[in-house]
Amino acid sequence: MSVRRPVAGAALVALAAALVLLPGLGAAPFERAEIYFLDAARAMAETGDWLVPRYRGAPFYDKPALTYWLMAASMEAFGPTTAAGRLVSVVAALLAVAATIRLGALLLGTRAALCGGAALATTLAFVSFGRLAMSDMLMTLFATAAVAAGARATGERPPRAALPLVGALLGLGFLTKGPVAVLLPGLGLALLAWHRRRSLSVWGPGAALGLVLFAALGFGWFAFLAAREGAEPLRHFFMRENLQRFAASTYDAERPLWYYAEAYAALGLPWSLFLPAAVLAARRPAPPETRLLLGWAAAMAVPLSLSRGKIDYYLLPLLPPLSLAVGALFAAPWGPRRRAGARVVLVLLAAVLAALALGAVSLPAGWLPARALLRAARAGAAVLALGLLVVAVRARPLAVLGGVSAAALSIYLALAALFLPAFAAAQPHARLVEEVLRERAYVPEAGVVVCHDDARVQRDLLFHARLAAEERCALWSAVEGPPRLFVLDEAEQRSLGGALREVSTHRYVAADAVTLRGLLARPQPRVLHLGANFDTTDPAALRKARQEWKEAVRAERARRRARSPVSPP
Repeated sequence: MSVRRPVAGAALVALAAALVLLPGLGAAPFERAEIYFLDAARAMAETGDWLVPRYRGAPFYDKPALTYWLMAASMEAFGPTTAAGRLVSVVAALLAVAATIRLGALLLGTRAALCGGAALATTLAFVSFGRLAMSDMLMTLFATAAVAAGARATGERPPRAALPLVGALLGLGFLTKGPVAVLLPGLGLALLAWHRRRSLSVWGPGAALGLVLFAALGFGWFAFLAAREGAEPLRHFFMRENLQRFAASTYDAERPLWYYAEAYAALGLPWSLFLPAAVLAARRPAPPETRLLLGWAAAMAVPLSLSRGKIDYYLLPLLPPLSLAVGALFAAPWGPRRRAGARVVLVLLAAVLAALALGAVSLPAGWLPARALLRAARAGAAVLALGLLVVAVRARPLAVLGGVSAAALSIYLALAALFLPAFAAAQPHARLVEEVLRERAYVPEAGVVVCHDDARVQRDLLFHARLAAEERCALWSAVEGPPRLFVLDEAEQRSLGGALREVSTHRYVAADAVTLRGLLARPQPRVLHLGANFDTTDPAALRKARQEWKEAVRAERARRRARSPVSPP
């Protein structure tokens, strides 16, 4: 195979990944832990303090600084928007695909590498978290690239820059996520050295430079931070965010030992359906490099599973080696059993697409794209289902890979470009932020109180209005205090009676409606109230109050006329 063909294949895979990662990047609602990173990065860009991250205005040492730096730099270049912050993860995801293809080419060959890159670029978890402003995609990039550099360093003719590059990448990973970003790729590097019977000598000049780069990049920020702020930030990060997260019941505990197997089965779709066949195919006499990749993924799963704190996106670094193992499956010839197994998977996926075409999973009408776009999306799902059935007839490996990849890309593109923007536009968050800002223009000292925030309005208030809401459910005591605005659901509004001036009402759908569980529950719109415990001199609010009073008077008169007996002619 010529050099041009693998380069063109890698470029095609990267283009396909960009196609689903970039559309609607700023239109999607806040998800998961994004607000921590976005608020801290915005604060860095606005205050000019690039040493101490701040969340809600207070120092925030839960993560090292590299992710905040990159997002802040993006915001300085493109503006303080969610799209600018998320762009860092998009670029990291694209580079992670390239690093995965490079690692696969070094271990498995170009064909398997490109198949693995295609699988990674169309994996549900990879696409989902590649669009979120968080640090985990960056860590996945550095871990995969470090092992790829290690594969060069343990090769027959290792370049001089290989070991320094390993050290630099491990240092950048440490500056992104801390010790776990060294542990996970370190397991892969150890397996590589053992497999190739070569040691990564710590006495050579390349290794020495690698250690220097690792120390400078990984620990430099911590040193400057301790010099300015003392030892408390280091204790918080290393003890609370690492040791306690691993050993204590501090975060997301009480999940079973096999949690990540369950998480991968769902988040690894559609390729998790092919992983059992990939594991069976890796048995001897298959190339040992496939077993090496599976062993690396299994080795990473051990400390993650033993940790008391388990979160689904922690498995992101496992996706590159698992995707390459799946890629090796599609790069090899298939016998009758593998074709039969592939047919079962294709029929299953076609059934899911047919269910989507029939509207088995849906949102309320006002939160969906325009009818013409919705009909087109459903027709597209039906065509994809038919296409998968056609591919299932002969079930050739590359045809199956292409068919499943095309179906996954189409679904992700529809979600990113059509459904998520329509959902976000129908939510009242932007209007609520405008109304809060307008109210505070006349009463600047007014705070905001939320209790059960299933719409997640306070994230928008924090990022777009620079206003940290007070989470408080003792509403009556809050009403009797200083000037405040209240974001209330219907039950909370009823409990307060007429104690507040009603600013506005809005219809919304709970934020978890965009999850699979939420969609299957058929979510319905609810009512959100914005109230205030103070009077206002805002002319617009006064006009609105007078208009509402007139409408209430007219309605009451109409009710009285309806109750009064009809006079005889």
